[in-house]
Amino acid sequence: MIKPVYVVDGIVKLLAAVALLVFMPGLRDFFLAPTWIVITAAVLLFLSSATEISYGVSKGARTYFLHVMLADSAVIVAVFVGIILAAAENPAGGYILFGVLALVSLAIAIVFTTGANGPDFADEA
Repeated sequence: MIKPVYVVDGIVKLLAAVALLVFMPGLRDFFLAPTWIVITAAVLLFLSSATEISYGVSKGARTYFLHVMLADSAVIVAVFVGIILAAAENPAGGYILFGVLALVSLAIAIVFTTGANGPDFADEA
């Protein structure tokens, strides 16, 4: 029942990663952020979207639903903080937004790779 939620959220993250790369020059200039942090955030967002889609297609249980909601909430807060700081021409806005996006994406990728889709070593005994 929860499978489509993971797949749809993963597709939205995939589209967001593509949008980050397409609009990178404008985002970089608005948030006063270096190119490397925008590219890193986009690559890690792509990685987390792929693992989330994979989990949604294969298992899709409620086990990691809270992790996804917490990660998405952290990104939303980071977007608001980043926009407010960027509007005040503070370069910390870009570092906060893209840094939080990269760290949250990495955490989601790790959770879905090692915890959910990772190998089950209990079966090898």
